[in-house]
Amino acid sequence: MKKILSIVSGNPSGSLNIAIDISNYLKTKGYEVIDIFRKYNNTDLKGIIVIKDKFTIDYILSLGEFIRHSKPDLIIVHGYSTHIWTKLALVYAKIPVKLIHVEHNTEKYTAFRRYLTQKLDKYTDKYICVSKGVANHLIKQGIDKSKVEVIYNGIDIQSFDLAKEKHDIFTVGMVARFSKQKDQMTLIKAIEYLIKEKNEKINLLLMGIGKTRKKCEKYISEHNLDNNIKIIEGNFKDLIVKTDLFVLATHYEGLPLVLCEAMASKTPIIATDVPGVNEIVLNEKTGLLVKENEVSDLANNILRMKNDENIREFFSEKAYRFINEEFNLELMYKNYERRIKEFL
Repeated sequence: MKKILSIVSGNPSGSLNIAIDISNYLKTKGYEVIDIFRKYNNTDLKGIIVIKDKFTIDYILSLGEFIRHSKPDLIIVHGYSTHIWTKLALVYAKIPVKLIHVEHNTEKYTAFRRYLTQKLDKYTDKYICVSKGVANHLIKQGIDKSKVEVIYNGIDIQSFDLAKEKHDIFTVGMVARFSKQKDQMTLIKAIEYLIKEKNEKINLLLMGIGKTRKKCEKYISEHNLDNNIKIIEGNFKDLIVKTDLFVLATHYEGLPLVLCEAMASKTPIIATDVPGVNEIVLNEKTGLLVKENEVSDLANNILRMKNDENIREFFSEKAYRFINEEFNLELMYKNYERRIKEFL
């Protein structure tokens, strides 16, 4: 039985979800997969090995010892900067192991980490990127582009076949971590403009945790928007059934699965025109793309969607067909399995 180490940060994220999905699938195919989290296990998942990370060198040495003793046939490492420290651990272990580096986002590489990524390229047998935008960004860091392959993430499309809850006022939704990257504030201001300047009856539901949530809550309160804009708790499915339109006002992404989930629920989408996003939202085909950080552009397109039920239905149907073809879970599994079989 071939042994695989699947390594990812233990903080809940899209990359962690994908790593676990792939790991569980490979286990059903007869591989011995050991799931390893860096630093901590902030999930309710069992059977995970956590490599403590009091400081980076501690992680590198501890993981290196684990690699040396477990003698895996393959390492699959997900995410920045976990991939750098894992490759250094492999150098320390001094045993030949194939390594696949899965890049999930257009990460902001520092000069030092770009240098390390270049130097560790020879210890990387394959780079799998979750979108073309991520692939182009990673290649710019100076790695061997002949090793790069794009495999789109997938979702369980049928699980998002959800009945909408009845409501009287047109409702926009966004699910994302509250951060500068995700830029909920631009969406809040767009809805404020529609309410106060255009006298539109419209609601906004936001969901997520993060550093900018308090700032958003304060803005909503101080601008008397509490009746129309609410931050609710729960998960994506709790929010999407209450909405008529999904928006992602992000500044950069790898491949935002939340957009695929919205498409699977047949909810029309508006999102910013940035790499990763514009591989899912094809403008005027599977949704609408807007300029990032542009309140008026976002507000005008929300109004267009609100006022035209036919265009909402058109985008929803086209998007649903599109993700069935490109972003289904089985396709992702088969692509990863094919690549792993070639290595092993």
